[in-house]
This record gives sequence, C-alpha cells and structure tokens, in this order.
Amino acid sequence: MRLARSFPDHVISKEALEAEFAKELKGEDTGRRAYIIEEKSTRKPVGWATIRIHQFQRKMTAADVGLALGEKTAWSKGYGTETARLLLDEVFRQLNLHRAEWWTFSENNVSVQLAKKLGFKEEARLRDAVFFDNRYHDLVVLGLLKQEFESIRAVSETSRDKTTVSYLQSP
Repeated sequence: MRLARSFPDHVISKEALEAEFAKELKGEDTGRRAYIIEEKSTRKPVGWATIRIHQFQRKMTAADVGLALGEKTAWSKGYGTETARLLLDEVFRQLNLHRAEWWTFSENNVSVQLAKKLGFKEEARLRDAVFFDNRYHDLVVLGLLKQEFESIRAVSETSRDKTTVSYLQSP
C-alpha cells in the first residue's frame, strides 16, 4: 500500500513523531489535524486520517485531506468513504474552508475512485513527481469546492443511516 502524499524513502524517528503529536495535542500546530480511525464495535484502530490546512495565504481557504486503512480486514467495508465524509464535514462545515484537495499516486485506483465518488474532480496530474521503488510515479491532484460538497451532501444525508467507524484525535 502506498499512502497519498507520503514519501516512502523518508524515515522519521519515533522521537520526532512523538514530538509532532505532542505539538498537535498542545494546539501548537493549527495547520494539521490527525485522527485515528477506529472500528466502532471493537474500538480497534484500523487506520489514520489527516487534514492539513493550507497556510501559504493570509486567509485559510483550503486543506488537503487524506486517509489510509492499514488493516486489510477494514478494506471494502465503507470505512474509507465514511471517514472521508467526516473529514469533509470538518473542512467545509466546521472550518468553513472553500476547497478540499486530495493527492494520491496515479496507481492508487481505489483512492482515485473514492475521491471521485465523493465528488472530487481531477484537476492535475504531476508527471514523474515522486521517486520510490526505483522508478518515478505520477501524482494525481483532485479538488472539491464547498458548493459542490453541499450539493452532493444534501442528497447523501437522506440515504445514510448508520455509522460503522469513529475517528478520534491522535493520542
């Protein structure tokens, strides 16, 4: 499995990762929100999700969203769809941002299809943008605007009946 916007050749120490999470929990990193995806019935962690708010403009208007289900037993059960919807609710309804972006490797068909299912539109393909596994890979950038989200969400809220996952802020 390859993670969207991850760099497989990059290794981070456990100490550095713990320091990163500690900074988040103290509220010192306002641009990144990380979550653990749990199966509701067992409370077993099955993956992670993030929102990274773009801070290169004076006014925050956009964020990257991403998720990964690391447990194969959690695949094809709707957890990714549900988690992505929760992330988009936060981006558009709580943070009131204008757009969400979804970056993934072109080979990650499941990720691309999930984004499109949620209403994202492919906006760019960055050719040979990352190097791992001894070759270059394309990145696909997909975008979703708030008004598109609201139109799609109004329809889907009537058909959604129960949740199967919960997600919690990182330790």
